[in-house]
Amino acid sequence: KKEANLHRVKSQLSALGLVAEDWGGNTIMIEVSAITGQGVDKLVEMLALEAEMLELKANPKRPARGAILEAKKHDARGVVATALVQDGTLKRGDVLVCGTVTGRVKAICDHLGRPLETAGPATPVELVGLAELPAIGEPFRVVPDLESAKAIVDERIRRGARPAAAAGASRERVTLENLFT
Repeated sequence: KKEANLHRVKSQLSALGLVAEDWGGNTIMIEVSAITGQGVDKLVEMLALEAEMLELKANPKRPARGAILEAKKHDARGVVATALVQDGTLKRGDVLVCGTVTGRVKAICDHLGRPLETAGPATPVELVGLAELPAIGEPFRVVPDLESAKAIVDERIRRGARPAAAAGASRERVTLENLFT
């Protein structure tokens, strides 16, 4: 925005412990504009440099693991979960464990809804095939088969993790009367 105050933004971020490099800190800050595209190339370049310096690497040859970003029930497709593959490669037909939820990946779609056979590291995808709604932010991983997935879930439940359906069922509905309590 034209009225954006860069100095104010940097001071607010420094109050949170993110001090800009030009202020003597170690946080890279790049001015970007989504409207004009200004600074986007520099941002991508700095992200690549930072990833290289931190030696951030993912192995696309291992079974996938990642996190659930969003989940919803669709009338025709069943449970649809938006996930981010963080490491490994997710394939159609893989068996997932996500908290106390399991399932076989029936379909993978990209952010535009196009079907995919596989999804590598750093890929956001929509998954179809989980038995229940997983919790948002819940990590997932691929396991060899449904039997081992069920064994993992049984162990988690035995240790005290609540199944996703029970977690949602026990939540109290928020009303205007109980909002402030």
